[in-house]
Amino acid sequence: MSEKTGEREMVVDSLRYVLVLAVALMAVAQWAAAQEPSPEEAAMVRARRQATQRPRRIMYNDDGCHTRPYSTPDELISLRLRQVVGTQVDTICYCTGGGGLFWGHIPEVGELIGESVTDSDAQYVKDICNSLGALRELGTDPLAVAVQFGHDNGIEVFWSYRMNNIEDSFAPWSRTQWKREHPEYLFGELEDWEKYEYTDPRKWWAGLSFEHAEVRDYIVRIFEDVCLRYDIDGVDMDFFRHPRFFRPTTDGLPVSDEDIAAMTDMVRKVRGLTERIAIERGRPLLIACRVPLSVERCLAIGLDIEMWLKDDLVDIVTFGGDLGPMAMAPQLRTMVELAHRCGARAHANLGGSGMQKAQGYVAHEAWWAAAMNIWHAGADGIYTFNLFPTEPDVRYSRMGSPETLRGLDKLYAIDPVEPKNLWGFNRSGLVIPDRLPMVLGPSGRVTAVLPVGEDVVDNAPEGKTPHALLRLRLAGLVVGDHVVVRLNGHAPLIAPPTAPLTATPATSWFEVALEPTLIKPGDNRICVDLATKRPVDLSVLLDRLELAVTYQ
Repeated sequence: MSEKTGEREMVVDSLRYVLVLAVALMAVAQWAAAQEPSPEEAAMVRARRQATQRPRRIMYNDDGCHTRPYSTPDELISLRLRQVVGTQVDTICYCTGGGGLFWGHIPEVGELIGESVTDSDAQYVKDICNSLGALRELGTDPLAVAVQFGHDNGIEVFWSYRMNNIEDSFAPWSRTQWKREHPEYLFGELEDWEKYEYTDPRKWWAGLSFEHAEVRDYIVRIFEDVCLRYDIDGVDMDFFRHPRFFRPTTDGLPVSDEDIAAMTDMVRKVRGLTERIAIERGRPLLIACRVPLSVERCLAIGLDIEMWLKDDLVDIVTFGGDLGPMAMAPQLRTMVELAHRCGARAHANLGGSGMQKAQGYVAHEAWWAAAMNIWHAGADGIYTFNLFPTEPDVRYSRMGSPETLRGLDKLYAIDPVEPKNLWGFNRSGLVIPDRLPMVLGPSGRVTAVLPVGEDVVDNAPEGKTPHALLRLRLAGLVVGDHVVVRLNGHAPLIAPPTAPLTATPATSWFEVALEPTLIKPGDNRICVDLATKRPVDLSVLLDRLELAVTYQ
């Protein structure tokens, strides 16, 4: 090779390098420009973030499945929507279905109840179908009616969607034709319902497995359909009804990183379409979601709530799923801080199932205490589930502010929750540390953490004095046993039984009055000792702990 030829090749190589570099720099510039939001997009993000900060004292979830018949919009409204007007309900989350089946709106993507599948003789199913048909003839449907009603009364309305409804495991009429045609998308098979116990996740076979891109794309198209056709203020992605999305959770195992990434990609797509539609219609479209009460539990079922918040994919997060609501404050504080750190709003779930099934905590005093704990934990509001105001309900006028709860008698408690007795579909979303029952054997001692969301002395109404009564229920005690209580490290107190103990082990209640000034706002440590001369075995349990605060 001559010297000139070599120089020429070097020049060509240099020019080629410069050309490649220029093309690469141009591609980077184009990519950067694509990432930069347009002025219109940036303005909508600002408007959305401003709308996110709107007060939402109570977000009321109406599951839209009205089993009482109606034939006009007014009759539908009278069932359980009109009752929230004039209360502390600022947002209605109107659920119209899940799993691709809808009983509360007429879809263009997904299936209407009774339209493809009609294998049910149940009268309430017929009433739902007939009621929908009556509104359809009038050119409307329940979701459109709920949105108009809410806006007419100054209440915003979110469309709520059950991200993976599994009730069609036992109710064939709610199983869509799409699921029947694609059994490969489901967790299991029809025979699983008869094969397993209700506590076994395998029994709940009809849930969709989100590992399939077809399932995730279907869900995104459903969201797009509703957002395009209804004047909603936001969407509510309900990941807790029911909290299973990937097959490993069937065996109690965490899902893979790939599954987590796939779910995040789906949520990102929903955010993309809501932002696009928001710009088209000229006002924000928010995203709320309901998830388990810890980052770790969310990840275990495929929900990277931390990334969703950091990447601005959700605006409002409801934590908890009606499981152990009375003593969730310690976990709630952590999740509220996470949401606020990322500029999102945080709500806590408080619902009829959790309160009513938790050993009978149905009295208003228990609701007041649970709600006060939520406010004290720093939450921005309360999200109710399975609490339908068919009549005016005072809870919707009290729970939405610590000020309207101030001075009310309350029953603070630690939830008695037995995971082994829970329905199989709920287990994967469970976060219940420090709940009851607690085993005293063999040490004869346990320490319970009781959240109390107020200063019970400072909150006493004028002219009244606070009183505090601690009630404990223990199993396996006999005559001669004594229960000793120590509150927050203060002097020990004997808690006498409310009825004489017997010679054979039995379940007994014990009560002791506490000095109200010793009760702390926040977590109270209650040490329970069993004073006895006999060995304490694993049958000795503390299964109820309640603090009744009254003002007299």
